[in-house]
Amino acid sequence: MRIIVPFAALAGSLIVLPAAAEDCKFTKDHSANVELRGAKRVVVAAGAGELTVRGEDGRTSMNAAGRACASSQELLDQIRIESRVEGDAVHVKTILPDMMTHDMLGFSRYARMDLTVLVPRTAVLSIEDSSGDLQVSNVQAATVADSSGDQRIRDVSGDLDVTDSSGEIEIERVGGNLRLKDSSGDVDVTDVRGNVDVTVDSSGDLEIERVAGAVHILNDSSGDIGVSEVELDVTIDVDSSGSIQVDRIGGNFTVGADGSGGISHNRVTGKVQIPQED
Repeated sequence: MRIIVPFAALAGSLIVLPAAAEDCKFTKDHSANVELRGAKRVVVAAGAGELTVRGEDGRTSMNAAGRACASSQELLDQIRIESRVEGDAVHVKTILPDMMTHDMLGFSRYARMDLTVLVPRTAVLSIEDSSGDLQVSNVQAATVADSSGDQRIRDVSGDLDVTDSSGEIEIERVGGNLRLKDSSGDVDVTDVRGNVDVTVDSSGDLEIERVAGAVHILNDSSGDIGVSEVELDVTIDVDSSGSIQVDRIGGNFTVGADGSGGISHNRVTGKVQIPQED
């Protein structure tokens, strides 16, 4: 959990404090329930706080339950859940106070909402999360954009698209293709039935295991790369630094450019093409 607190009155800067730094002085529970009535998409926009989105068999509605937490009653009164149906999508959003509009001399101000969203197992998700840990499970497909906080995503029947600025990522059991863009933090991917495309991995280790399709890493800046049990090709276009280890590859293994760090490969069925050491 992350709490955004004004720190300097003149600079207007914000700092992030761990959950242990506050004891949730004021709390209030909120909820929203919307029947889907044919809508297949659920769009979630969450601010500070933990977010859990879970699909359930037999469910025909979107249910959101949140616990608001704030340092004052004034801030608590401004926290709420908004929901609406628009076209084929149900939207749910947490509304939090703009901390910059409040007394900048207040050091210990905080406001967040921890939110749990229950959706049908067949739902297609679009999630925007600003800060705090995120868990997603048992949905048809998902597009996730997360600014900060750890992510755990599992049991997605179809395609999954993840964009993350910071925090560790664990992804398990994706029935379709996985597309990933990550700025910082370790990434662990296991059991993907389609292809895995990593467009950018700026920093942190990257582990990919058990992929029925191909793995394509376009650009990896730093951190080790480990890839194993891939049925088709493994291609790494550019790796700036960190070691590369691959094992049990059913197709070809190709590295276009490698800055620093060793490359090792074992049990590759197809051709191996890697840069020659100077």
